[in-house]
Amino acid sequence: MKTKQNAIDLTDLAIGILVIGIVVAIGSSILISVRDSTLTDLETVQYINESVPLTNAVTSDTLTNTWVKTVDVCYNATGGEVIPTANYTVTIDDFGVATVANNTASDCIPWNCTYTTYDTTRADWALPNDAATGIGEYGNWFDIIVIVGIAGLILSLIFLAFGNRGGNDSAQLY
Repeated sequence: MKTKQNAIDLTDLAIGILVIGIVVAIGSSILISVRDSTLTDLETVQYINESVPLTNAVTSDTLTNTWVKTVDVCYNATGGEVIPTANYTVTIDDFGVATVANNTASDCIPWNCTYTTYDTTRADWALPNDAATGIGEYGNWFDIIVIVGIAGLILSLIFLAFGNRGGNDSAQLY
């Protein structure tokens, strides 16, 4: 006499997805901490006279390179005069992106700014950064992994229900 098979237990699948999510979150947090702790130890690179098109009063523009340490000086692009630091503000976000903002209407001309960035090509900073970025991409794939897992589960249920319906003794009973 054959007995009915038990329903598929989804607890292992749910626990597996939860563990993977926790490992990815902890791993990326550790990598970002390692990356950030070495940032100020890096050598610096100076970019001289980058064009900043601040042509209107009270406008701002983002500098090309990231991981900016300081904006050293800004010049009038046409005459070469130094623009006083009181006439502009510099904000640097958590990702080292610097924005230069014109505070006055008197300096509405194209500018050139000289600034210093951290050299993020060094391996002890670039490796954890690239790894954290790669692990961060896991979130983009998470939906696909879950959908494929659910599709596999549905297919397995269909095969359990309708599969192996032969006239011989190997047919499953439900």
